[in-house]
This record gives sequence, C-alpha cells and structure tokens, in this order.
Amino acid sequence: MLKRISKNIITNKPYLKAVKYGLFVFFAIISHNSSAYNIKVEIENCPDYIIYFGKHVGPDFEIIDSIQAVNGHVQFSGDKKLETGVYFIVIPPQTRFDFIIADNQDFTIKTNTRDILGKLQINGEKQYQIFVDLQKMIASINKQRSQLEMELNFFKMYQKDTVEFVESKIDSLNNVQSKLYSEFKNKVEPGLFLHKILNILEPFSVPDSIKAIQYSNPAEHYKYYIDHYLDRVDFTDDALLNTPEFVFHKQLTDYCYYFFDVRSNKVDEVFNDIDRLIEKTGNNQNYQRYILTYLISRYENPSDLRLEAILVYIYRNYFLISKPEWISQQAFEIMKFRIEGIQYNLIGEIGKDLILNKNNGEKFSIHDSDSTYKVLLFWEPECELCIDAVKQLRAEYDTLKTESVEVIGINTNNDEIELWLQFIDQNQLDWINAYDADNSTNFEQYYGTYKTPRLFILDNSNKIISKDIKPGYVYEYIISHKNQIEKERGRFDFMFGQ
Repeated sequence: MLKRISKNIITNKPYLKAVKYGLFVFFAIISHNSSAYNIKVEIENCPDYIIYFGKHVGPDFEIIDSIQAVNGHVQFSGDKKLETGVYFIVIPPQTRFDFIIADNQDFTIKTNTRDILGKLQINGEKQYQIFVDLQKMIASINKQRSQLEMELNFFKMYQKDTVEFVESKIDSLNNVQSKLYSEFKNKVEPGLFLHKILNILEPFSVPDSIKAIQYSNPAEHYKYYIDHYLDRVDFTDDALLNTPEFVFHKQLTDYCYYFFDVRSNKVDEVFNDIDRLIEKTGNNQNYQRYILTYLISRYENPSDLRLEAILVYIYRNYFLISKPEWISQQAFEIMKFRIEGIQYNLIGEIGKDLILNKNNGEKFSIHDSDSTYKVLLFWEPECELCIDAVKQLRAEYDTLKTESVEVIGINTNNDEIELWLQFIDQNQLDWINAYDADNSTNFEQYYGTYKTPRLFILDNSNKIISKDIKPGYVYEYIISHKNQIEKERGRFDFMFGQ
C-alpha cells in the first residue's frame, strides 16, 4: 500500500507522510480528453519493484498508475492526455523524483537508484530538463543549509557569539536560492508552465515607493500587499493547481496567515477580503473550489477560536445561498451540522440568554447574573470527561469567586436528573446548578452541546470572550483578560488625558 509521499520538489528530500484529508477536503481535478501519453522510465540498478506514477495536487496527490519494473524499465501510457502539472515517480521504499509534464507527453526519463537526482535526465520539452537542473542546484544549496542549521543549533547552546555569523551564512544561501528562481525563469519562455511556477517562487517584489511608507502610511502599505500578493499567480491556468504544496498552496496558506489569521481580534473586517480573494479567481471554478475547500479545512478547527467566524461567513455566503455543484450532499450536511454548532456562540458575540431551572426548582436567567464574569459549563453526570471538568472547576471555584466569577453548571441530560442531583450533593457543588426542565431553551443549538463538556466564559455584558478552554485554566485566563482590559483602559486615559 503506497502511503502519501510529500516533499518539496526543489529540495529532493523524499520522505513518507500520512495523507492529511481534512473534514471538508473534496477537491478533485477532472482530466481533459485529448491524445494519449507515453512515458518510458529507465532506472539503472533498480530491483523489480512496483513503480508508482502520480500527480501533485497541493498537499495531496493522485496515483495514476503502478507497474512492476522489469530490468529497471517501466512504461506508463494511457488513451487520455494528462493535464499539465508536476508529476512524480515513486521507487519503493522511499525514493521519489518529480518532473514536469506539459504538451509533449511522449518522452523518456533516465536515472540511477544510486544517484537519483544527479543522474536524472529527461528528453521532450526544454523546460522538462531545466526543471531537473534547477532541482540539482537547489539540492546542493539545501545540503549546505542543513549543515549550517546543525551548526547553528550547536552554537546556540555552547558558543552563542558565533550564532550571528552562522545565521548570516544561512541568509546568504537563502538569497542565492531566490536569485536562482529568477535566473532559471529567464531560461524559459514566458507563458510556459515552468515560467509560471518560477514566477510564484520568486520573492514578492515591492516598489521602493511602497517600502518608504511602511511607517508613515501603514494603511496604504498594507493595502498594496493584500492587493498584489497573489499577482504572481495566473488564475487562468488550472495547471498551477497540479503542483506540490509549496507552490500555489503555500501562496494561499501565507495569504490566509498574513491577511486573515493575524486580524483575529477584528475578524469581521476580514470578510470583505475573503470576497476579494474569491474575486481574484475571475470565476474560474477550479480555483474557487480549491480555495473554498482550503478555507473550510483551515477554519473548521482553528487554534484561535475567534477565527471560527470566518467559517460561518464562508458557509453562509458561498454554500448556504447556493450549494456548489462540486460538493456532495453528504459533505454539505456535515458542514451544515458543524456550522449549526458554532454560529450562535462565536467569540465576541452575545451569548444567548437561557431561562433555566435551578436544582431547587427556582427559575433564573443567565443574563440576570450581575457577576463580572460568568462561566457556563454544560455537562452530564454519566460523562467521564464531564466529571473530570466539573472536579477541576470545583477546585478553582473558591479562588474564582474572589474575582467576581460565577459558575453556572448546566445539566444537558434530563434523563439523568436524579444522578445529577446526587452528584451535586456528594461533591458540594455550591455554584448555580441548573437544567432546562421544559426542554424549551434550545441550548443545544445556541451553545453547540452536541458534545460535552462545553465551557464558555461570558463578561458582564454577556459577550462570549472564550470557550472550550480547560477548566484548570479558567482562573489564569480571567486574570489575563482583566489585565488586558486594564492596559487598554490605561492607554485610553493616557491618550485622552483622563
């Protein structure tokens, strides 16, 4: 069974890696009908292994064929022309090399298992061999860089005064590599596939006039970056989607990090830029599918939960209004279920008020609590994870009360009321214990309790400021939040002379 193999095609450092299929990764490229392909592979010193032939699709790949080598020879052919892209040959157990396929699809590849990259030769189009030659030069640079990085780790521990010198040598190698992309791009005719790849790999270029306003006009400086960062991508050419992770996919990843993720404190300002990103595709359905699939995967479980708002925005504007043809009904239902669990409890939004019954029968409103902070813990007594969460929070409760924090423990299972009441008494849970006696609040939808335990922290205006943090860190989080509020208040007083 062939495992996913992922490596930078320029580094030529193959290694095995498990396939990373996200919850909403349903992107696939449809091959075009055309003439046949015929690729002959001659590998010296190769045992009679099964040789695999495949295509890159960002961080994933597609296996096209597998044939057992005979005296190091295999031949891959088919009656449909292959899409332009970066392809690979796998020689088990862990050897792989990459190559380009464009218009000429009848060519020969020769190499030797004792020096795969060094002996690699490809006929056919000129850009095929130029791509190989570039890999050879980058491989040499990477070998030097790896040695320097090992030295750097050593010097950081034992000879710190040498660190700066070694770092400068690494920077110099990085500059050499960047220049190689430009140098090799000049060897390829504009419009060819390799030229477009190298255009992406070249460092992002910024005019001196824009560099000069970085501090004097940061808004205009930022606008230039977000407007032009993806200018290097030819969104009319689907072939750039058939490249390894570090080509187009890395551009998309970096774009999301620099222009979306770092703005999580004002995530609503990102929405217009998401629309502009989609507009850059010029209604190219393949690019739109790739980008939307990636955004769903990236923000379905973000490390910063404030970014969940991006997932909700994408769902409402690009899936709910009109379901794309390329998404299956099953995948759409999974997405819908996920969105329904978070769309009403996004960080920064006002938490839904719940009219509940306390364990003594008295009714109360979550919003009516006048504490500075409210911790909502949704749990059920036959859930082991819930019991652990309750006990951790109980250990902190006395300390939390000194910071005007009220804990509201909400039972999510009315079939276990007696067991719940017993647990409250046995563990002396003297915070507010409540449940929805009439099943009328619909808290499952508003607080996403399809899983338990779930923990939310609300401030005194009932805004959700955090969720799903570990109960043992609630006190630490609240102290940090209070300190941040004090800093902001101090900054305001200083600016306005209060």
